[in-house]
Amino acid sequence: MKNRFWCLIICVLSLVLILPTTTMAAGKPDKIHVAAIGDFSGPYAPVVGSHSPGAKDAWKYFNEEKGGVKGVEVVPLLRDTGGKVALGLTMYNELINMKPKPLFIDTSLTPLGEALRPRLVEDGIVGIHAGALVSVYPLGNSYAYYPMYDEWMAVALDWVKKTWKGKGNPRVGILTWDTGYGRAILTDHGLAYFKKAGVDMAGKVQVFGIRDVDVTTQLMQLRAAKADYIYTNTTAGGPLAIRKGCMEMGWDVPLIAGGLDYGTLKLNPPAFEGQLIPRPWVSWHEGDNPSVKFMLEQMKKNNRTEREKSAFYFVGWMCAAAQYRAMNQVVEKYGWEGLNAKNLKAELNTIENWQPFGGMTTVTYTAKRPVPRGVRMFQVKGGKILPIDEWQVAPNFLPE
Repeated sequence: MKNRFWCLIICVLSLVLILPTTTMAAGKPDKIHVAAIGDFSGPYAPVVGSHSPGAKDAWKYFNEEKGGVKGVEVVPLLRDTGGKVALGLTMYNELINMKPKPLFIDTSLTPLGEALRPRLVEDGIVGIHAGALVSVYPLGNSYAYYPMYDEWMAVALDWVKKTWKGKGNPRVGILTWDTGYGRAILTDHGLAYFKKAGVDMAGKVQVFGIRDVDVTTQLMQLRAAKADYIYTNTTAGGPLAIRKGCMEMGWDVPLIAGGLDYGTLKLNPPAFEGQLIPRPWVSWHEGDNPSVKFMLEQMKKNNRTEREKSAFYFVGWMCAAAQYRAMNQVVEKYGWEGLNAKNLKAELNTIENWQPFGGMTTVTYTAKRPVPRGVRMFQVKGGKILPIDEWQVAPNFLPE
């Protein structure tokens, strides 16, 4: 009888020890797919193109150095639209029919993020996108890898007011692309913030085409309105067209450009000297920052070139790190069968004041605000993008 009792105890203990392992192993996939759709070769490519090598290098690191997700390799599927939104939709349809279906599909194209927002909910996929209101709201399965573009502008307006030494209110004119990305700053909240910040808008909002290289007409309008600064939500050739126009007119007006990243700066460093930038990332020129040191090591290890050094290399790594973290947490809690959009979102929403790789940015996600809020002002000095203010918490422009 005593032997039978001890045998029973040993069997129960064995089951307790075996069951969690068995549960986690059940449904274990051979591989996991994640995806990103972006303009890696078109008008946005000087900045956005580095998203692709960043994602490749990040997942190589997580697979080889960290063992993948509980031993399962994560395969990044990267699709280049060349800037064509319709092609991006076709690529999305191709991706969701793959086996296994990607757990995440990210995009840097604002119109594509807007189009995919309801589709991601319908298809049970999570996406981390660029910070445009239309790509995230109404809330669903969409997150942003940095604050809303109109929130960047708000931080810049606060800085302009804080540092203004002239008489009366400073006057800021807007000259931006006539695209979803360019117009993402022209929200009710964004435009209303001028008054709240104590900044006057100079004249009417001016827009230009993504491939336009001559913006003289728009600049003349802003000069007539006596703009003290110009704000633009453009990148790559956009800020360059504005700076060239200003120089040709002999108008020494400061440009504040959210898209003036290192990829843009490299197009013509002298043209951007002294210009201003609100950005949610560290700069490649902050050599003492641990995350910059780590990124430079990874670029060297993967034979990356100067051409691939832009903020979107950080984006590729940040998205991969957030996804890696969420997937591991879900598998630990629910096993492999728990890898679904609901559980992945729940884990993303636990991220608070997270600084990946030692501080490339700061991320907090919640169910009501799946968007970070950190922005800092930078300036081009001696051909380098350097900080000129402390990190700021951007105002919340998401609808309540």
